[in-house]
Amino acid sequence: MTKVKLDHVYLSVKNMDRAIKFYEDLLEMQVSHREENTWADFDDRKGFYLGLINPKIISKKRKIGNNCTPVFRTDNVDLVYTKVKKWKVKIIYSPTNLKFTDYPYRCFSCKDTEGNIIEIAKY
Repeated sequence: MTKVKLDHVYLSVKNMDRAIKFYEDLLEMQVSHREENTWADFDDRKGFYLGLINPKIISKKRKIGNNCTPVFRTDNVDLVYTKVKKWKVKIIYSPTNLKFTDYPYRCFSCKDTEGNIIEIAKY
């Protein structure tokens, strides 16, 4: 049987420099690789990376924002919420404990600097 493994996710961004700064701050890591204004990657060195991509290199039909919802796991949702708020991004919902899970799940959701919806969670 052939195995399929999640390798990376690309987020479409309008402003590569601004998006890189946001994700460097959020992830507390430097961008691993950048190809001018076309794409940039954050490699977790565990077999997965987050990519930022200029949608103009793919297709004029590609929309920025809300293409998927990446979830970033943390051990302190409230601390990350405070960090993200300094970027003055749109908060979709503030830290909350989900009531419909069988296990503790605390999270918040916001738009990144480019309009992509992301979630920060502890579970």
